[in-house]
Formats: sequence, C-alpha cells, structure tokens
Amino acid sequence: MTNSSIIRQAVLLACALTAAGHAGAADGAVQPYNPDYFTQFQAATAMDMVNRLPGFVFDGGNASRGVAGNVLINGKRPTSKTEALGDVLGRIPTAAVERIEVINGGASGIDMQGYATVANLLLKQMDLVSMTTNAASYVMPDGSLAPSLDGNYSLKRGDKNINVTLGWSRSPDTGQGQGYRTTVYAGSAPAAEVRVAGAGIAENKTIKLNYGQDLLDGQLNWNGAYNPWNYHSLASFDAATRSLNSNDNAGHTLEQGLAYTRDLPHGASLDLKALYRTSGIDADSGFVSGGNSGHSVTTSTASEQILGGQLSWQALDGVVIRGGIERAVTTNDSSVSNNPQAAAWVQESRVEGQLSSAWQVDNTLSAEAGVKVSHASLATSAEQADAKAYVYPKPRLRLALSPTPVLQLRLRMEREISQLNFGDAAAYFGMADKSLRAGYPDVVPAKTWLCEGAVEYRFWERGTAMLSYTQSHVSDVIDRMQIRTPNAVYDVAGNIGDASADSVTGMLNLPTDSWALPQGLLKLSTTWRSSSVIDPATLETRRLSGEQPLGWRIEFSQDLPSQRTAWGFSVDNGWSNDSWQTAERDTSSGSGWARAFVNYRPASNLMLTLELNNLASRVISYDRTHYAGNDRLANVVDFVEHNITRTQPFAMLRLRKDW
Repeated sequence: MTNSSIIRQAVLLACALTAAGHAGAADGAVQPYNPDYFTQFQAATAMDMVNRLPGFVFDGGNASRGVAGNVLINGKRPTSKTEALGDVLGRIPTAAVERIEVINGGASGIDMQGYATVANLLLKQMDLVSMTTNAASYVMPDGSLAPSLDGNYSLKRGDKNINVTLGWSRSPDTGQGQGYRTTVYAGSAPAAEVRVAGAGIAENKTIKLNYGQDLLDGQLNWNGAYNPWNYHSLASFDAATRSLNSNDNAGHTLEQGLAYTRDLPHGASLDLKALYRTSGIDADSGFVSGGNSGHSVTTSTASEQILGGQLSWQALDGVVIRGGIERAVTTNDSSVSNNPQAAAWVQESRVEGQLSSAWQVDNTLSAEAGVKVSHASLATSAEQADAKAYVYPKPRLRLALSPTPVLQLRLRMEREISQLNFGDAAAYFGMADKSLRAGYPDVVPAKTWLCEGAVEYRFWERGTAMLSYTQSHVSDVIDRMQIRTPNAVYDVAGNIGDASADSVTGMLNLPTDSWALPQGLLKLSTTWRSSSVIDPATLETRRLSGEQPLGWRIEFSQDLPSQRTAWGFSVDNGWSNDSWQTAERDTSSGSGWARAFVNYRPASNLMLTLELNNLASRVISYDRTHYAGNDRLANVVDFVEHNITRTQPFAMLRLRKDW
C-alpha cells in the first residue's frame, strides 16, 4: 500500500471516529467570545485575547508579500505592509474590544482569504484614550544587555481616531556563535579545520502613525511608517592564517497607505485601497586575510505601488458576491561597487481581477467559489520593449460541513501561482552572454494545484483536535538548473519540471483542568511532508529543495489568576532540509529550540515578563558536498565541508505599563 493510500485511509478513519464523539459546543459556523471570557486569562491586549481563543491558531500572514493573516478587525484586514498583524493587535487594549467572533468555513460578508478559520475582532463604538509603554532588554550569558523601548498612544473621539507609535530597539544576532568548519578532500590532501566565531547586533527605530475618520458616508483610514535600521557583524576564521569578515549594513523603509470603505444601497459595500512603499539598503562588507583585503558596497532600492478596489453585494440572505481589481508595480534596483556587471534592475507589473461568491447555506454548510485572473509582466531593464508577460487563472473552491455542533469537515481546492524571486529573474534574463540560454525556455512562476481535506473536533470547553491532508501537483518548479556549454557549466535558477507533494498536519489542544493543572492548556502540533521531483542534473528522483520532512512543536501554558501569574514553555524539533545546486548538495539543520516564560502582574496595568530562550543552546550545521567539475552529473565528490555553530541561550526581561 502506498503512503498516499495510508494517509487517505487515516483521514477517513479519523473522520469516522471523531463523528462518534459527544461534547458540548455552540452551534453554527460563527462562535462569539465576549471580553468576560478572557478575564480568567488576565488578557491585556487583543493579541492576548486571540491567543486564548479555543482551538484557534494565529497566523500573521506575510504583510510584505501581501499575504493576509487570519484575524480581521471589524471585518477588514489592515492596509499596512510594514507592520506585523501581531503588532497591530498588541496595540489594542481589551477595553476597546466588543467581542471576537471565530468563523469556521465562512460567514456572510467575511472574506476568508483562503483560511478555513478566521477571527473577527469587533471594536466598541466608544470614546477611548489609552497609552502603553514597554521597556525590555536582552540579557546575554556574558552579562551584556541589548535594551529596547517603545510607546503607543491611541485616541478615539467620535468618528475620529489616531494612533502613534515610537520605538527603538537593539537586538543581538541569536543565530551566530562559536564553532568550526572542517573540509575533507577526496584526494590525499589533509583535512582542513577552521575555528569560527561570530557576533552581530541590529538596531531599529520605528515611527508609525495611523489616522481614521468618517468621510462621504464611509470610513477613511491613513497609515504611515518610517523604519531606519542598521546591522553590524564580525566573524573570525582561525586557521593557519587568520581571517576577518565584517558587515555594516544600513537601510530604511517608508510606507504610506490609504483605505476607504463605504456601505452602499441594496446590501452592497465598497472597499478601496492605495499603498506606496519604498526601501533602501547599503550593505558594506569587507574581509582581511593575511596580507590580503577586500571591500565592496552593495546598494539596493525597491518600491511598490498598489491600487485596488473591491465591490461586495449581499444578493440573498447568506449569499455574498464579490468582484474586484488590483494593480501593483514593484521595482527592484541593485548595484555592486566592485562589480558593475552585477547590477540588476527588475520591474514587475501585475493586474489581477477577481470574482467570487460565498454561500452560507445554514449553520452546518457553507461554500465559497471564485476565480482570480492575474496578468503579470516582468522587465529586466528600463529600455526593454518586450517585457515577459503571463496570464494565469486561479480558481478556488471551499466547502465546510458541520454535521454536528462539535465536528467540522472542510475541503479546499485551489490553484496557486508563485512569485518570481527578483534576484533569480535578473540573473537569468540578464546573463552577459544571452546566447547561453538561447535554447532554454524563459523562467516562469510555478503553478500549484492543491486539494486539502480537514476534520476538526471540539471537546470540553477549550479542547480541539484537527487533522488535515494536502495533496499538491506543482508544474514548472523553480530550482537551480544547469546550462552546459563545451567549456563550462553554469548554475542558474530555472524551471526544472513537475513535482508532487503531500503533507499531513495534526493539532491537539488539550485542557489540563482534570490533571490538577487548572487553567492549563497543552498544545501539540506536527506536520509531515513528502515530495518528488526529477533532479535536472542527475535525472533521479528527489525531494523539493528546502522541504522539511517532519516538524513538531509542544507548548504548555497555565494562568494563575489568584497569583496574578501566567507561565509556560515550548519546545520544537528545529529544522532540517536539503537543497541541490548544479555543483553541490547542501544540508542545513538546527537542533530544537526550547523556551520558558513567566508573566507577573503586580498591578492591573503593569506586567513583568521573564523569558528564557534557546535553553538547549541550538546547534546549527551546514554541510556542503561539492562535486568535481562543478557538475553533480559525474557523481564524483571532490570535497565535503562541514560547518557547526553553537548558539547561546539568552534571557529577555520586559516591563509593560498601561496608562
């Protein structure tokens, strides 16, 4: 029996077993939670409340890539692409929250954005003034400190609201430490060992301003952010000759965004958004080895402009139809001081239209179907007349069925289109000798058809068990590929063919009240992944590059209201993955990460937090197996490089005061 067959039968068996269970839970796809529910958890912010929602797993998305998170505020998602969703929720005090609705499968007027479950944060319509300050510091084993300070002021008067955030922080590079590099050669040359030690520090400043008011029977919101930063690192390599590598990087991000929403007659509503974002980086790197030295400066700038609109119409009770269009232009420009040929300029222009319909049949069944059509063009020089253009349809279908109040079955079928890496595109289309790729097709985005089935079961008051299986078929996989000539082999990013992938995810939230641990919650989660693709160099089957076969995480937290304390811990298995290039195979891994924390509230508006991180001193390894002739096809290894770095544990002290 194949692995896929076993997995499918396991999911079906789980569905059957779960359907036989009995427990108390609320009916319907929408489960409301009032602020009183969160009193037992001593929640101070909306983020605290979201983290305590039974069976809900927070996903902040990826704001910089336009991937929305699974928490909405008054039914909408924040416009900003520079601010994490968790930071937005962390600024909202519990006093401003009317209630939180957990929506499973779908609900009228809610855009699920591909998530099976979302949380909708509904704010009170009341005047409110709040201010919060946070003072924190990293504490390293040698006693060094890396402090940070931020403050937030929020004012709501009638239809107007303003929010100001100022912050400054220093943080050590926790991925650096001490270790060694060993290189073993295939010939008679002796192995070489180098001792490595590195450290880095980052400094960030933040200014954020948000303003909103009623306008023309709608709501207008403006957000602005400015974030200058710098990063410094130094690494030493001790062998027969001592070497030093340094990095001095500085950059900034500037963003402005507008969002306008308005209810229209006959159950319709309009959403408009505009965003302009720029960033710049100056990366200064140098090295010294014996009597030799080198220095280079890489300058990169990027900009993004987005205009979009969406019209929603509640055609019937429980039926919502949405249509919209969005245009985005993203430009990246980079240059290297000591290598003019490495300069790259890439611009992507994208127009995407969408049409979808969501149908909440009743409290047990919901469906959503739609299609997005994306037209994208990619240019690698401002003078390029024939920019590469592509049109891709992206249909989707989602079903959610709740045969009992405690059981939900979900099905999702969707086509996803990847985003081209700008560096890969510039390197491929901008090769100095374009005749080298004359016989090769242009690199295009990867396309994925996926089908996902999930079963979720709720028990007791806060218990949840979830099992999902996802099967994907990927065409035009992007990975490293070779371009061979009579004199050399070139390694470039390109499309290497089709692939299949499977994943199984399990999650268990288990209340521990019956185990003499009142207000405790144990969370177990794991994901198993498998994939298959034909390697372009050896024509053999292998995994997709960067895929982690197995990941798991254990978390426990307990609230002790009478002691005004909460504590908990978490541990995971780290990571391990392989990647393949034309000349080598690389393996990257990191051992497990352990964390413990305790929160103490000496007063209702004051919280002191102690975090102990990296308690197991994560070991990071990076292995390179390099092949003779810079070509894995011959399967002749000329050297193996083994890198080991042991990172340091550290503590974090944080004091939060609400005014």
